[in-house]
Amino acid sequence: MDAIMGKGTAHTARAPITVKPSGLPCQAELWLTKDGGVTKAATSGPVIFTSTGVAQTISFPVTMPPTWGDYLVYIDILADGMFIGAYIATEHVIIPDVVIGPPVWD
Repeated sequence: MDAIMGKGTAHTARAPITVKPSGLPCQAELWLTKDGGVTKAATSGPVIFTSTGVAQTISFPVTMPPTWGDYLVYIDILADGMFIGAYIATEHVIIPDVVIGPPVWD
């Protein structure tokens, strides 16, 4: 199910990540895009962790983009500075837009 978020709101996503062997310096980044991965519309920035060889829950604080749209969610993983994997979520982040006109009184 797609997540519905407000423009510019702060949220934290969590994902289980397993990197083997244990003891590797790693970083992960969660980011949103509307253009198939060309432009990062929002990002957690690099989240630093050390691999344990088993699943670790990594938290990704992200402020939603200020514009409405249907965003794809990507997670990139690096170990010792080298890209080792990516995840593209099947669920999207939806940021709705609304325009409300002035009320008219009878």
